[in-house]
Amino acid sequence: MPRLIETVAGLLRELRERLPNTEMRLMLDAHCDVAVEVGRGLDPFGMPVDELSAHVADVMVHRSSLLVVLWDGEASTQADDTADMLLRFLEVVGERRDAGLAPEIASMEHDPDVTERLAYWVPARRRRSPATAGSPQPGFLLAVGDHIMESQTTLPSSLQHRLADFDEFNRDFALFCKDPRLLRSESLLRNLQEEKEANDAPLLRYIDAQYVKADSLAVHMQWRSDRLFSLFGIMTFTMGLAYLIYDKVTESRLLLLVYMLILFVSLCAYYAFQSRRWFGKHLAYRALAETLRVRFYLALAGLDRRMHTGDLLELSGIYRFRGFSWLRFVLDSIEPVAAETNCTDDQFRQRARFVDQEWVDNQYQYFVRKVATMEKGSRRVKRLKRLMFIAILIDISAMFVFGETLHHVDTLTGLPVKNVLTFCSGFLAVVLGVWELRHNKMATRELLWQYRSQLSQFAWARKQLHRITNQVRRADVLSELGEASLMEIYLWAIHRYHREHSPPAGP
Repeated sequence: MPRLIETVAGLLRELRERLPNTEMRLMLDAHCDVAVEVGRGLDPFGMPVDELSAHVADVMVHRSSLLVVLWDGEASTQADDTADMLLRFLEVVGERRDAGLAPEIASMEHDPDVTERLAYWVPARRRRSPATAGSPQPGFLLAVGDHIMESQTTLPSSLQHRLADFDEFNRDFALFCKDPRLLRSESLLRNLQEEKEANDAPLLRYIDAQYVKADSLAVHMQWRSDRLFSLFGIMTFTMGLAYLIYDKVTESRLLLLVYMLILFVSLCAYYAFQSRRWFGKHLAYRALAETLRVRFYLALAGLDRRMHTGDLLELSGIYRFRGFSWLRFVLDSIEPVAAETNCTDDQFRQRARFVDQEWVDNQYQYFVRKVATMEKGSRRVKRLKRLMFIAILIDISAMFVFGETLHHVDTLTGLPVKNVLTFCSGFLAVVLGVWELRHNKMATRELLWQYRSQLSQFAWARKQLHRITNQVRRADVLSELGEASLMEIYLWAIHRYHREHSPPAGP
């Protein structure tokens, strides 16, 4: 036991040294105060030993992000022992114990760039086992096949990056909380007063707290990234306008200085704000918030065991992108386990009505409003673009028909009519280009498509739930809705990420 404590303390010290002086580092500084949890809402003293052992094993396997094990390296001899939990956690043998095969452990040749689960292994010899020379060193384990694992003594860079991103999430929220006015996200528990004393209330409160945290940050990061996009759009328009004035109105050197100043400021602002990653954070925080929203209502409906968000993350591939892999640190803590208490029939009916109203109906109405607003704006933009195109066409046609005659016709401004028409056509072209650039940057058309898809899914589920009385069929509809909604959000985040971050070029 002293060796285990010393090794775990060393691991925590190594994690602490690789993280900046932020919230996670402070948490590691106080690791002696870490609470031990058997299961939220579970009375361990009212359960048989075998049932409690199985539940603890499920909590360790499903709700852990990094498992620290004291293990002799041998195969599992019984259910829910150390080897069994480790193999299940690393998904070496899936969800079943196979004691007939001994695990093979090899050293990693290269630092792995992976996002799969890792375990920290502390080699330990059983009391009755003979001592052997050259015992393996403590290190991180990674599953690479059936009963095959690789070990690395140093902290993998992939885990280090995930911890750093997770730490940045906590740091952003710590800075964010300094201004209480920024916490605009409403709690999902605001209308659930009677459920605060339920058996699963601790889990619901935990999911709700994480949702408010992620949703508040997502809204704030979206506000910042939108303002940044608008700023660059204004700078682009100003540069184009300055060049037009210099070319068609007056050849003042002051305009060239303004042009160069705006260009220099734009480059400095780009490189200064690029490291903030506001837009990337907005995508990650929004994906986390929507996942927590779905998981909250499925847990409220007693269907949380039907969905493993880790599987959806792997299926979509979003967890492989920079800034998204740490999401599993939050989602692992709410993964369903085998032993969960069920609610009564009255509670089920009450919760079913609440889920219908607060999730399905509210989301349906939200997407109806969003689609209507965006379609109205899209039609207005199309009309304005059509008018601008007609104005540019008339302007060019006039210059083509009258030709050099316009160059000798003076206006009240002292400029030839040809210069004025050229300036107007160029001005409209710049406005149209900047407008199109901003809409392309904001991916307005793709966002409207995503909202329409979400609307059709919630409309279908809403119609089904209003007609279905069978609880089994109702559970199927809610589960399918949750998975389809989350997959839509993940695909949208991947698409927007690719728009801002081009894939690496080939050799």
